[in-house]
Amino acid sequence: MQTELQEQLQSPLPHPGEILLEDFMKPLGLSALALSRHMGLSDRTRIERLSRSAGPVTPDTAIRLARVLGTTPEFWLNLQSQHDISRLWLEQGAAFDRLQPLQKVDMAT
Repeated sequence: MQTELQEQLQSPLPHPGEILLEDFMKPLGLSALALSRHMGLSDRTRIERLSRSAGPVTPDTAIRLARVLGTTPEFWLNLQSQHDISRLWLEQGAAFDRLQPLQKVDMAT
């Protein structure tokens, strides 16, 4: 049984890196290097990969982004989860649709 969102899904929900780039880095005029330095990272690779949607938001990255951008770690991790789940539904939805809820087992029999 699909939810309304699953029925409307034509492509995966945005990767958190896209949100980071479009809603935070560009408006704030931040390069990957500048943001990495604010986050206390030794290089810019993690942020470059993330902003290209080539890598996931890890819990460590989520905490660092939350601290420097005034959000919460959950904001970033939820974006990642929503993206991952939407991608899986598009790729494997038919397999998930075949799964059935467990029925209560009568222990007396």
